[in-house]
Amino acid sequence: MAGLARVLAVLLVFSAAPAATVLASPSAGSRTETAAGRFEAGALSPDERRVLQAALAFEGGFDGPIDGSWTPESAAALARYARREFGGAAGDVQVAALVISLLAEVETHGWRVRYLPDLDLSVALPETVFGAPEDEDGGQRWWAEEGVLTLLAHDFDAGFAAAWHRAARGANTEAAALEAEDGPDRRWSAGQLEDGRRFETLSLAHGDRWATLYVAGTEADAPLMHFLLASAVAGAAPEWQMPVGGPLEALVRRTLAEFSGAGPLEDFFPPEPARLSPPEATAAASGTGFFVGAHVLLTADHVVANCRRVELPDGTELSLLAADSDLDVAALGTPEAAPAWLALSGDARARLGQKVHAAGYPYYNIAGTSLHLTGGNVSSLADVNDDRRFFSFSAPVQPGSSGGPLIDADGGVMGLVVSRLSERYIAEATGTIPQNINYGLDHAELVSFLERNAIVTGEMELSPGGIGRFDMERGAPDALEGAVVPVFCD
Repeated sequence: MAGLARVLAVLLVFSAAPAATVLASPSAGSRTETAAGRFEAGALSPDERRVLQAALAFEGGFDGPIDGSWTPESAAALARYARREFGGAAGDVQVAALVISLLAEVETHGWRVRYLPDLDLSVALPETVFGAPEDEDGGQRWWAEEGVLTLLAHDFDAGFAAAWHRAARGANTEAAALEAEDGPDRRWSAGQLEDGRRFETLSLAHGDRWATLYVAGTEADAPLMHFLLASAVAGAAPEWQMPVGGPLEALVRRTLAEFSGAGPLEDFFPPEPARLSPPEATAAASGTGFFVGAHVLLTADHVVANCRRVELPDGTELSLLAADSDLDVAALGTPEAAPAWLALSGDARARLGQKVHAAGYPYYNIAGTSLHLTGGNVSSLADVNDDRRFFSFSAPVQPGSSGGPLIDADGGVMGLVVSRLSERYIAEATGTIPQNINYGLDHAELVSFLERNAIVTGEMELSPGGIGRFDMERGAPDALEGAVVPVFCD
């Protein structure tokens, strides 16, 4: 099951609040009987239990804090999820499916914790959903790039926070939809607006002030809305990872191995992302990069964005020279000269029907560590949004191929791999499955990017250089593996 393997391989960095309290022993509700044995939440670390709580929050069945303390409410939410999605008790397979669906959601919508200093509040935001925040009186507002989802963040005094929640509850138009909670340092209200949208609003005390979030959207947005508010915590929250090498990871890996090639879990995944997120390489994530000069390497921006360290397989650390998130391209520098580098294409732009080969390292370690080369052609001169800075191509690519070069018949770089069309999204929208619809940034944009950032130096050859041009029909030269390399993000 490629979708399952892809999600597990990513092992994405997931951000959330630190545990306020770590319980020394599991609660009475931490053990769930299954037909195949018992799921022992008490055997998991607080960080692993936090992953489960985050997944349950997104699934819409858990309203408590994501703090790693496994309460009876946590166990009940897990049991409800297993009954709803699997028709039975919660066991290893059900827990694995839950975790995988969370990792897929984090990858799909680019969830990252952001600290809002004016509110002294940290919250996980889906960066691929929202545009840039807009300042408004007393706070900020985010609008979804598509749809009606909106998020407001405000800082209130105690009296105004209480009035805010009274007003929110008064705006509810469906009695059965209203939910409310009032505590000494937390207020929460949820309901339905007159236009049919769902809303949730949360206020957390910090000193004598109340940081307040309000989110509204359609019924389909409800899991995302609840997940967003469940991640909120007063103060600056550090980032954390799903623990590598622990029992939760082992459970997911074991389940994937047992169900590889089968299909029953596929129904529980959100749509695959358009971005080709880098798969796991031991403790780090990886993508692909390619040298266009002795000391200059290009890759996709989403491969290296927010990395603490970017390095080559031998541990050589790469420095960021320039990046453009809109074009999804980044230039990295290396202290040691590359063994080989590629020439950029001599064509003005990609041509419809032109032959193209994608070079990269998909599923690094999982699918081996050798360079993969696949062939196809330019199938469209624009991307899904009719943006002609990008083009569509049919050469197969997989997660880990992001940032790799698209090479023309003469051995020149004609583009950079950035994304692929979501097969599941199209299948749900049209009832058909797309075949190899992938997108690359045109090499003319690469040249412009390099020139704008003054990266074109004497050793950078936009004309034939490095290993020079070659006839792809006769096969790639051995030096290609020195010019196209895995890039690791930590």
